[in-house]
Amino acid sequence: MKLIHRRQVQVLATLQIFGVLAFTSFVTLSRAEEASVEALKAGIEGVYVLQEWHRNGEIFRPPLVDGRAVLLNNRLMFIVRDRAQEPDKTTIAGYATYILEPGKFSYSYEALTVVTQTAGGTSVSEKLPWEGLRTFAASIDNNEIHFRATNGPQEFRFNADGSSYSDGKLMRVYRRVTEK
Repeated sequence: MKLIHRRQVQVLATLQIFGVLAFTSFVTLSRAEEASVEALKAGIEGVYVLQEWHRNGEIFRPPLVDGRAVLLNNRLMFIVRDRAQEPDKTTIAGYATYILEPGKFSYSYEALTVVTQTAGGTSVSEKLPWEGLRTFAASIDNNEIHFRATNGPQEFRFNADGSSYSDGKLMRVYRRVTEK
């Protein structure tokens, strides 16, 4: 039988403790990441109604502007009607895919249609505002979810009452119409 010195026992005990701590912190981190994604998902999914559209220092409300947005199962669908520029009218409809990851939100448009009616006629554009994913850092502060663009001033905020979007300044405000 080989004798183990007291110093060797201390080293082995210390290594075991560090091993248990490392494993525990890894498991805890994994659970926290999963919970984070679930918290983000629970905080953003729902149906929203446009309440305000901020443009050129003015705030437009229904019925001059009207819209709906649905975020569900990594999909975003929306339609907005803008009658604030009478006699011109614009309708914007689109859908996108979004991805939630720990500390990160990304989305990309799959389709976007803008129909503009003027006295001179009707025009239709199906040009996407950008190609690929737009990525945001995700955080939760005081029961409010923040998505801040990693390459720009864009920001989404979600809380139990609704959401808002800004592009350096407040642009749109939505009210949540589904229970959370």
